[in-house]
Amino acid sequence: MKHLFRPEYEKYWVLSDQAAVSGGAFITNLALAKLLGIFAYGSFSAVWLAQMFFLSITMSFSSQIYQVVFPKLNDQEKMMLTTGMLAQQVFTGIMLILLVSLLNMGFPALFATHLGIQGNFAGFWPILAIVLFLIQDFLRRTFCTRGEARIAFLIDMLDNGLQVILLLVTWVLHIVSLRNAWAIVAIAYIPGLIIGIYKLQLSPSIASSLKFTFSLQRNKTGWLLGSSLLQWGAGYFFVFAAGWWIGVTALGALRLAQYLFGCINLLLQAIENYTLPHASSKVQARDYWLRLTTKCALIIAPLLILLTVLARPIISLAGGSDFAPFAYVIYGLTITYIIITLGYPVRIAIRSLQMNREYFTAYVLSVGVSLTTAPWLLQHWQLFGVFTGLLMAQLINTGYWLFALYRKKMFIWKSIT
Repeated sequence: MKHLFRPEYEKYWVLSDQAAVSGGAFITNLALAKLLGIFAYGSFSAVWLAQMFFLSITMSFSSQIYQVVFPKLNDQEKMMLTTGMLAQQVFTGIMLILLVSLLNMGFPALFATHLGIQGNFAGFWPILAIVLFLIQDFLRRTFCTRGEARIAFLIDMLDNGLQVILLLVTWVLHIVSLRNAWAIVAIAYIPGLIIGIYKLQLSPSIASSLKFTFSLQRNKTGWLLGSSLLQWGAGYFFVFAAGWWIGVTALGALRLAQYLFGCINLLLQAIENYTLPHASSKVQARDYWLRLTTKCALIIAPLLILLTVLARPIISLAGGSDFAPFAYVIYGLTITYIIITLGYPVRIAIRSLQMNREYFTAYVLSVGVSLTTAPWLLQHWQLFGVFTGLLMAQLINTGYWLFALYRKKMFIWKSIT
């Protein structure tokens, strides 16, 4: 056990923690899709998108700054920064709960329509779950930054394990509902949060910690917030638009299918994490990028073929018979992932060359086109409009990056094309 806590094993704790987060989310969403049905699961997914939107905002003034600033501080300053940012998370969460509760009391019908939960306190459990998730995510990234990823792993295993156990209890007792699902998600975070906050070394002076934190956040949050919102738009705008214009049923089918493609996302991320440190010395080698593109295709292609051939039984097994008519969603996502896979070496090339401006500009263009075309695409083509929009965004990103490489007269442009 002592060997497991040595510094050289820290990276394995980080990987284990990420596996716990991704695996827990995958199992929880499959269980909810099966237990709630397609309409209620669509409502659940709509709130999940709001959760990711809030995460993009809070990360811009908390964990993204914390991860960069923390290693440069002395012990006292580290304690003050941790205390100040945790206090910000808690205060922001309390304000969100109060705001949503007041809006819920004033417009109960609106909340019932969009959340699928009746009553003056319909929004309490969803917003509580979002707030606790934001605090828990900050704690997880904090412990990873401090070199204590094993604590983050413990917290994530605890809350994800509790979610699964409590969902099984509701299934056995036949009390599954959307309200109870959000209550389970919220309650499952509490033990991990207690352990996490207890393990932090916090400053007794909250006021001075907040003042110190604000001084470090100055002139940093604005740019990070813009970048975070842009990435949220690139990743989730068409999914969000599907729920808004087409309905939560389509959103539920789309989100479940995206979770089925989660293993491909993990593989692509693993390829990027492994390749990026070694790519900078080989940016001019045509054969290197051709080999990388071939390897990406050979790794991902079998999974895409499997998902396409068995689309209907897979989505029915994952979510139940209600999802079977939406098997074509997997076909649409398969086409999108073909473009993503073939374009991934281009993305890695841009990042390895530190062409940050071109990287950012591509997302600006793709999000701008998405915002402009989404209403027409969704109104006329429904879910097929979503696939068209996702595909178009990927083509814009890859196309612009290739153009940027061509302008730089990089050999990899000719190799990849």
